[in-house]
Amino acid sequence: MSTPLYLIATIYPATEHVDFLKKEFAHLVSEAYKESGCEMYDLVAQEDSDTWVMMEKWSSKAQWDDHMQTAHVKHINSIDKKYFRKPTELTFLNPVQI
Repeated sequence: MSTPLYLIATIYPATEHVDFLKKEFAHLVSEAYKESGCEMYDLVAQEDSDTWVMMEKWSSKAQWDDHMQTAHVKHINSIDKKYFRKPTELTFLNPVQI
């Protein structure tokens, strides 16, 4: 059985581009949930926060690797940096063996 991959992507949208980015990320989330191995792919934020968090869980790293090659991920990664306050930060997590 494969080890699941957990990922938290911290996203910093520029205030003036939030509406545009919401539409772009809505499409990304919708498409990601259609992929094999996608168990969780949710864009969340604390109330009154200008920072978003994409919480992901994939059945395996290989399935996440496949996800990274899709058209929708390539599209989101091609959005000009001016739409963000700073680059997205990725934090990979592993299940604790208990």
